[in-house]
Amino acid sequence: MKVLPKILLALTGVAALSLAYPASVQAVPTTYMYTGNHFTDVSGPYTTSDFVTAMVTLASPLPPSAFTSVTPLAFSISDGVQTITNLNALGAGFHFTTDAAAHITLWLAFASTAPAFPQIGTGNSLPITAMDVGIDVFGHFGEVDDNPGVWRQVTAVPDTGSTISLMTLTLMALGLVARRFQRAAG
Repeated sequence: MKVLPKILLALTGVAALSLAYPASVQAVPTTYMYTGNHFTDVSGPYTTSDFVTAMVTLASPLPPSAFTSVTPLAFSISDGVQTITNLNALGAGFHFTTDAAAHITLWLAFASTAPAFPQIGTGNSLPITAMDVGIDVFGHFGEVDDNPGVWRQVTAVPDTGSTISLMTLTLMALGLVARRFQRAAG
């Protein structure tokens, strides 16, 4: 057997495996969205129409039945007056407890752009009561107590093919073209 057919056979096998198991080659980033309830206690620019929202993107889904501290790939948390993201935060923390179906049941998520102000946070953890709060640079605030919002997982769409699969198929096609040229020349 010549070398080129052996290489093509090996590449065909790799391509078949990488197409059959693309998820094993790559992680699927997962985004969780939080929507809080309207603030009930406000000052300054905050109104009772404002509320906390958050978006947290993780490298993979949260595990079921676990308490997990995570470092997001990206995050954004807003209180209706200001928004803090992974690009401008000087401090942040994200801690989640999940049930058997991996739904977020307890949490603490906060971000700040300075040691004291401004900051935005949401929490629903025992024995602390549930609270969403936003504090601006002047100490004005908006908050709601004992009325937690809801986290939902945004459906992650896995990549239908991996880089390895596409590279392998490209190499196979180049090999077939080279073989045709070799036959035409010889």
